[in-house]
Amino acid sequence: MQVLIDRGTIKALVELLKSPHIEVIEQSIWGLGNIAGDSHKIRDLVIMEGAIQPIANILDTAQPGSSFVRNASWTLSNLCRGRPAPQFEYVARAVSSLAKVLIENDVEDILIDVCWAMSYLSDGGEERIPYILETGVLPRLIQLLRHNNIAISVPCLRTIGNVVTGDDTQTQLVIDAGALQALNDLISHPKKTVRKEVCWSISNITAGST
Repeated sequence: MQVLIDRGTIKALVELLKSPHIEVIEQSIWGLGNIAGDSHKIRDLVIMEGAIQPIANILDTAQPGSSFVRNASWTLSNLCRGRPAPQFEYVARAVSSLAKVLIENDVEDILIDVCWAMSYLSDGGEERIPYILETGVLPRLIQLLRHNNIAISVPCLRTIGNVVTGDDTQTQLVIDAGALQALNDLISHPKKTVRKEVCWSISNITAGST
């Protein structure tokens, strides 16, 4: 991997995102996703080469449910995940594009990647919460809380839990969107992981106003 990096592969792949050929763009995105998934240091190199903006722009106009959306959302998710987390200012552009994908798509593989990405992006400080809320993705997240696939419902729970760590106004938006009923439906879930996440979200809500 280091040999590829030393020879300027990341920069070249980012440049190829401007190609007029969709096949070239898709393969470049796939390559960047694989490289970024290697380590947080390499992920940050991909981010600093400017990969987020063009991939997000591409996602904004991609056909819902396509393999192109699957690859691009997976790559964008890779660029948002990991510990230590990337600096939010460098990945904030990804929020609106991933929210759009989440709202428009029902393919489970896409939902899994994007839901986890949203959970990473919402974790780390109150300044992130407005970015999540202004996309209008909240009703979709709450809808997906009831999804049969735990790999979808759990990251949605974490995202909701992160949002309700914000101020009372932000928490009220979550309540108004129907979160309490969804959480009530999940409190007896057979999976301990889900029950744990539900309790954490409820505890954040009850820490608010009377």
